[in-house]
Amino acid sequence: MSTVHEVPARQGRAVKVARGQALRIINTFGHQVVDFWAILARDKGIFLSMEHTRSVLSRLTPRVGDTLVDNRREPIVTFEADDSPGVHDTVIAPCDLYRYQKLGCTDYHDSCADNFAHAVASTEMSGMRCPSSFNLWMNIPVSETGELQWLAPVSKPGDCVVFRALVDCVMVMSACPQDIVPINNRQPVAAHYALI
Repeated sequence: MSTVHEVPARQGRAVKVARGQALRIINTFGHQVVDFWAILARDKGIFLSMEHTRSVLSRLTPRVGDTLVDNRREPIVTFEADDSPGVHDTVIAPCDLYRYQKLGCTDYHDSCADNFAHAVASTEMSGMRCPSSFNLWMNIPVSETGELQWLAPVSKPGDCVVFRALVDCVMVMSACPQDIVPINNRQPVAAHYALI
């Protein structure tokens, strides 16, 4: 039985995942977006790249069985399982200080970019610039004319995804703290994960 760990609401976590190991990420309460990253353990300049993955897959959202690639277009993880409806996002940048300022925040607001920085601070990845994220359960439909909508997740409590490491890497998760637009039902909560 794998040990389950918490990603507290509005926080991030980083975990080392050896080649062949897998990480299960659990949407415990059903409406939480989790930003996800994977970084090559031996080189923080090589990381899961959404723009390169979209190019390789020729679609916006990965599906179960897809191989996701790094910024050299080399395989880094396999999207091994997903028992949710499969609604995720690869387009929107991780929320950051500037996003919340644009939304009218005058005081500090937790963000996925800061969660990434805090999560990797105790790893070899410290000081790394935050890459684009795979936004799990984030519901951003694209209209036929290219407009985006910001909607609540369609996932349910306990839905999970699994990523299999194809190389030794550090996987990073952020329980997105967005509470101004509907993407977390405006109620950020914890998520959970386990190495399997």
